[in-house]
Amino acid sequence: MSQQTTPLYEAARMLNLGPQKLYRALRHRKVLDNNNLPYRSYVQQGLFTSELKSYEHPTLGPKTYATPQVTDKGIRWLAEQFEVEITEASNNTAPEGATH
Repeated sequence: MSQQTTPLYEAARMLNLGPQKLYRALRHRKVLDNNNLPYRSYVQQGLFTSELKSYEHPTLGPKTYATPQVTDKGIRWLAEQFEVEITEASNNTAPEGATH
C-alpha cells in the first residue's frame, strides 16, 4: 500500500530547481499552503503526501511536524509543469558492474 516518496527539497534537486524557488512557485500556484504542505486535491491525485516527523525540543519536549513528500508520479508532474528534465537522484546509483 505504501508508495515510494521523495522529500520535496530532494525532488527540487532532481529537477535542477532551487528548493526555495520551487517551494515559492508551488505556494504561488496554490499547490502548497503557507506551511509548505500540499493541498488535499494534489494528495488525492497521488502527486504529493505529507510525512510526520518528530524531534525532542530541549525545553518544550517532544514536537511533531509534517514535511512535504513527492511521489514518482508527482516528480513527473512537476517536470512537466516547470518544463524541465528529471536528473538522477544522488541515491539512485547503478548496480556494480553495470555499464552504460
